[in-house]
Amino acid sequence: MSMNPSNDPTDADWKQPRMTLNLIPRRMVDCPPDIAKRKLFRHVAIASVLSMAVLGLADAVHAGMSSENVVVVVNGDSMVSRTVANYYVDARKIPTKNVVVLRDVPGGLHVELEAFRDQILKPLLAEIDARGLSPVARVIAYSAGFPTAVKISSHRDKLTDPTAKKYQLPVASITGLTYFYRYVLADDPGYLSFASNLYARGKFERHFLNPFAGEKKSEFEAAMKLLEEEKYAESAEIWRKLHQGHPKTMPALALRAAEAYSLDGQAEPAVEMIRAALKAGWRSSGYLTETPALEKHLGDPKIQTALPYLDDSPIAWQGPQAFSSSVGWTLTGSPVEIKDGGIPYLCACSLAVVHPNGSTLSDAVRILLRAGKGDRTFPRGRFAFSTTGDVRSKTRFPGVAETIVYLQENGFETEVFNAVVPYKQGAIVGLMLGTSTADVMGKPWILVRGSIAENLTSFGGAFDIGSQTKLTAFLSAGAAMSSGAVAEPYSLQYKFPTPMLYGYYARGLSAIESFYQSVASPYQLLIVGDPLAQPFAKAPDELVESRFVTDGKRRLNISRRSLRLKVPKSRPASLELSIDDRLFQVVPLTGAVDVQTVDINWPEGTSGIYDVRATLTGLDRTEPRVTFVSEVDVQGDHPAPTATVTKPRGQADGFGNDGSNATPIEVSLKCPGADRIELHHLGQSVANVEAEEGTVTVETKALGGGPLRFRPIAFFGETKVRGKTLINQVDALK
Repeated sequence: MSMNPSNDPTDADWKQPRMTLNLIPRRMVDCPPDIAKRKLFRHVAIASVLSMAVLGLADAVHAGMSSENVVVVVNGDSMVSRTVANYYVDARKIPTKNVVVLRDVPGGLHVELEAFRDQILKPLLAEIDARGLSPVARVIAYSAGFPTAVKISSHRDKLTDPTAKKYQLPVASITGLTYFYRYVLADDPGYLSFASNLYARGKFERHFLNPFAGEKKSEFEAAMKLLEEEKYAESAEIWRKLHQGHPKTMPALALRAAEAYSLDGQAEPAVEMIRAALKAGWRSSGYLTETPALEKHLGDPKIQTALPYLDDSPIAWQGPQAFSSSVGWTLTGSPVEIKDGGIPYLCACSLAVVHPNGSTLSDAVRILLRAGKGDRTFPRGRFAFSTTGDVRSKTRFPGVAETIVYLQENGFETEVFNAVVPYKQGAIVGLMLGTSTADVMGKPWILVRGSIAENLTSFGGAFDIGSQTKLTAFLSAGAAMSSGAVAEPYSLQYKFPTPMLYGYYARGLSAIESFYQSVASPYQLLIVGDPLAQPFAKAPDELVESRFVTDGKRRLNISRRSLRLKVPKSRPASLELSIDDRLFQVVPLTGAVDVQTVDINWPEGTSGIYDVRATLTGLDRTEPRVTFVSEVDVQGDHPAPTATVTKPRGQADGFGNDGSNATPIEVSLKCPGADRIELHHLGQSVANVEAEEGTVTVETKALGGGPLRFRPIAFFGETKVRGKTLINQVDALK
């Protein structure tokens, strides 16, 4: 690994990324420059037998991570890929609609840019569009069996900046290029900027950068000049006007106005603009209390009620920000509407890398199953940081001190050790190393469930190279997620997570959000593991239950009750309800009297089993989400079909086997009065009977190992009636 050149940009610089186009496609797969001002996502109307008049389409919840936000991508020609996906989908209750199976995926670890774009990215995004997932898809999770690196010589050759051309090598990770999907679709190399990830956090003062171009940029600069000249009233009016153009975003504009009004002695408009900043998403109480011009107005009753819900963490760095793919991001790190010039992204990771230099299949599955068991457990342990003389460690050392202060202020134990790996006993919840090789197995310390661990080195994600410790070693040692470069990164901080990765994770973000929060240029970084891991998420401690009621009127009843858990938590902010994986209602829960039950009048003419998802979002800046899934029989005119295994798979499909040697499974299908019954797996028909009952044989060896999720669907003429999901488990852990 080469030394970090003294004239090279680091994460502290946060230079403006190169933007050749304001690429805002109307659909995820369309990105011609001539439609630059159209929206990225189509908000698709709910197509369902459920009446729109009954289930009116509601706005989507803006951010945060839960199972319905993950799209699992499967290589349909790889039994290993199918097996890893089967286990993850079952463990995380990923909606069937969110599982995309691709065929003809290029083989090997490396793929050409054109093949990645045309055979993986475009088909995937087209399927997301076709299924109406665009408003909720926030994470692309590739199962095993996909290339890990993409050759991007044609994009690198377009660079004109000699420094960028020298240090941005023509190899990207599949996860990095998926994150920057809009550039790939437009054949634009803008993601090779040193700070192309505007979602990533920076130093706190970044909140107050000029986010505009053109006329608004000049207005911003004029307001700054007036402020310096102590012409406070004139400055405040410009800030107010700029904020009025973005009343739901860019809260720093409102704070600028509030400060200027306060300095001019105008208390009433100062209070008004502080409240506007809070409404627009300002979350730092520290800045309000440490700025004299603002602190003097915090006694206002309406501001006082909001203060307990703000973040009082140190203000050296920008605080955590929940991710959304349906908004764009600006130079200040703020979310804005895409139509207003925000840059959209899609978080991406690989669930596993099954390879001789990576994980075995059995290990990959165990890693994923273990990771999910750490959610919201608030494990005891320390965050440990290596500070050796190795350039790999020294590169990130400048950010360690501020991160330690952040962690300690939030009540977490920290450790700085001058060694390759820690030597103290005990539990570790976050591990940052900087070394070419590290032995992390069989040590006196342990990585607890839900922990994250990563290492700054050249080839941690290059599995075609045998040297250097691979990121999968940290997963095998117990981590839920790790990362590594797929090509020489030159020991540059902006290509790796800053130490604040651990601060954001400890604050409650999911693993995938924490990684992308902390990497300014992630195009070479391969991120692997469970994206939903979130041991410190302060989700509401409530249970949501769904049941169908027929006491004179057919209705779906959704009820909430507290579990009274003795763990950190947040008040519920909203209840998001979906039926058959289609969002139809978001119920606000922040009023004086919260809704404890929701009753939905159910239309006539519906029968069978419906999937009901209820997601609570917490009133916290990290927007923690917890989802409850149930199958409800609406007891209509037609009976629901049933599926029963009469002959299970053979024992050859044990743990560690990819399912290719499994014996067929026999399933009995029944539904009185039905014309025919189909048996589906991941939304695709795998068998059927042309009668109201019968037994079918399914060749499961083409479906992968692990738990298989089957669904019977009966047909009464043109009417479809779904039955309960049949999960064919394998006792794989013996």
